[in-house]
Amino acid sequence: MQSSQRTLPLTEAVYALLYQCDLPASLTVEQCASLLAMSRTSFRRKLSQEETSYKLIHNKFLNELCVTALLTTQIKIDELAIKLGYSERATFERAFRQKFGVTPSQFRELSLVDKDYSCHEKLIEIANKMPLLSASCRQLINEREKETLDIYRVVEIVNQDVIFSARIMGHANKAIYGKTPKTLLEAISRNLGINTIINFSVVYSMKDALQEHVDPIIIEQYSDAFLKVPQFFKLIRKSLSTDVTFDITLTEQILTFALLGVFLLGHKSAYKRKLFLYSLRGIDDLHSLNHHLREVMDISLYSSSSLMLSLWHIDANLIKQLNHLDKVSELRVKGSEQDDLVLFMLSCLYFSASGHVDFSELAQKAELLNIVGFTEIKEAVFSR
Repeated sequence: MQSSQRTLPLTEAVYALLYQCDLPASLTVEQCASLLAMSRTSFRRKLSQEETSYKLIHNKFLNELCVTALLTTQIKIDELAIKLGYSERATFERAFRQKFGVTPSQFRELSLVDKDYSCHEKLIEIANKMPLLSASCRQLINEREKETLDIYRVVEIVNQDVIFSARIMGHANKAIYGKTPKTLLEAISRNLGINTIINFSVVYSMKDALQEHVDPIIIEQYSDAFLKVPQFFKLIRKSLSTDVTFDITLTEQILTFALLGVFLLGHKSAYKRKLFLYSLRGIDDLHSLNHHLREVMDISLYSSSSLMLSLWHIDANLIKQLNHLDKVSELRVKGSEQDDLVLFMLSCLYFSASGHVDFSELAQKAELLNIVGFTEIKEAVFSR
């Protein structure tokens, strides 16, 4: 399987045509195939081999064009509206405001706020001042590093934290994990597992520590998404029509923590915080969001997550893998089949956590990645 995140020959040619087109919104699949001297059938088949489609490329291009033009060029709103396929500026402004919560002009103005300051340096300052993880969380992490953890020691540590203990029993329920456990030992050993417990301890610790510093809705929606990772990952593995090998423990960590940076970028003290929050609302594609964060803030969700995790001394191998994913998504290195699937799962988690509801494009991508029954998975995980 080829990487869906790197630019491939035909995909690159399609993007080039869209860039050259005066009215990219009007370029049809038939016209694009003809310009590339291909039949429509051959064109679609070859794009499918690159794990994409003209619709996915076209929609992504227009969405990125919209935000990029507003943030990095001086194009007039009227001209941008026409390039994006709107008949008039007013129609474009209504659609943009409905999606982003602000007008195109206001979004552009927000990009200029604090432009003389280093967003990256400010994020480092904020991260250094973040509250400590809970005592039970720190103890679990420290003892895992020392390789002194077994199931009985984990139960002993969790039992000391009454609130976290109750949360764990709540997760280990019959609807998600099988037979309802009667004790904390059963919940951890049979239903959840030690590594999931440690991941959950970080999520809850972070959630409790940042309540006063990050919008409560953002905290709730994203932490809820992180807690759905074990179920989601398990269902995706079962649904694959091809044989793919994962490092399950590491991949579950990546899925749980790769988007953690949303809390750093959305921190009330962060520069360009408002721009970031409106971007979360309006940009439904994770790759596009990271692209624009790099352009405007010189950081991505993955690298901001790595920053937080490194300060909390959480698994250097995890941080290494997040940095690798950042390079893959930025098209700087070649991704693997596992990378494709991890980036897809992260896109689903981001899409749901940000409040987007139309999973049709993700469903199309799932089919290209040989994921069977994605609609059922989506309903089971994200419709609760």
